[in-house]
Amino acid sequence: MAFIDDLDTAVDGLGSAISFLGNGAKTSNDFSQNGFIVPPIPGADGNGLPSSKVPSHRIAQNTRSLIHWFVPEFGVVKMYINPQQMTYNHQKKISQERTKGGFNLQYWGEELSKMTIRGNTGSSGIEGINVLEQIYRAEQLAFDAVGLTLAADSAAQDAASSLVTLGGGALGGAIGGALGSSSVGSLVGGAVASTLFGTDTASSALAPRNIPSLAQFAFGIEMYYQGWVHRGFFNSMSIDEVTSNLGLFEYNLEFIVTERRGYRFNYLPWHKSAIDGPSGNAIPHSFSKLR
Repeated sequence: MAFIDDLDTAVDGLGSAISFLGNGAKTSNDFSQNGFIVPPIPGADGNGLPSSKVPSHRIAQNTRSLIHWFVPEFGVVKMYINPQQMTYNHQKKISQERTKGGFNLQYWGEELSKMTIRGNTGSSGIEGINVLEQIYRAEQLAFDAVGLTLAADSAAQDAASSLVTLGGGALGGAIGGALGSSSVGSLVGGAVASTLFGTDTASSALAPRNIPSLAQFAFGIEMYYQGWVHRGFFNSMSIDEVTSNLGLFEYNLEFIVTERRGYRFNYLPWHKSAIDGPSGNAIPHSFSKLR
């Protein structure tokens, strides 16, 4: 953790030195507490599974673990309250074919994991639903900026076309008069005008062609929680507004996971080691003292 501590110290100094950071300046241990630096996965070797390398009696940290969503083009969004239930669904893709000689099995690896997130927005009410809904359809909101860029690109293209046409026509007329050929003058004038205005032809655009798609925005969502980072996309969202719940709005999100990083450890004081045999008084606790 020495690197994390040094990073926190450096950020504290930067926050105090730069006044325009204001209330947004990071405080000590923000990087380690908010889940943006994930722990490495213990290595698997011939001496045991990765879980066998997790030590007991680790130093505990008293902190509130909230889910953080990274949304492309918008940054990090912190959930107001953690969900009441999270379901992780893992499945392997194995095809089975019955033959006269027995079953023919073909292993294709693992399917994309599916995570179901259920809960209510608590006292944040409908405004909490607004936040979740905007995270769910963030690719649509992010594409608004792309649409504005395309509109500006179209306007620039029209302007360039008009400039090339008018400038090329005027220049071509002068050159054609000097050469005695209006067709040759028109060609030369159009080429000169295109070079001057930075276009190859009258129909080419001035803006870059590398335009992001909706899929690029939709597939880049990341969820940070207690050492795990799930990257993927939302598949569905449902909202229940029940008047008997005194203004609580219930939600159900289905998130398809394309990549999982990091490693999740025990997080409650009564958690014990899972590698030292059956549960009992002699099993060491995961944590020893508070940091």
